Amino acid sequence: MTFYGSAELNAVTAIVRDKIGDAPQAEAASHRALASIAPEFRRNRALATTRLALTQLHQHEVDQACATASTVFVLMSGAPIPGRMRSLLGDYYRDLITLGPKAAVAREWGVRYRTEWSRV
Repeated sequence: MTFYGSAELNAVTAIVRDKIGDAPQAEAASHRALASIAPEFRRNRALATTRLALTQLHQHEVDQACATASTVFVLMSGAPIPGRMRSLLGDYYRDLITLGPKAAVAREWGVRYRTEWSRV
């Protein structure tokens, strides 16, 4: 257990809480995780940020979720998007088009997602 710090434990808590349908507590855990992740660990920050966006989306906060999810691309600027993050962003996008298919912000995010996805 000493291997895992508070950031990792909060990140896992966010995943579990979101999976059981407790999006508000998942969002709180995501914020705690992000507060504990050092800025130089941008991939970890990007993964936690994607999880945060998912929890916001699961609370039907489409505009906020898209704004949060967009910061992932900023965090990963200049670096390839790893496979696990691509998969998680794909999960986010699928949920986005399910929960907010007619929202303009969802369409705009989808365009950016496809552009960033093709980035090498």
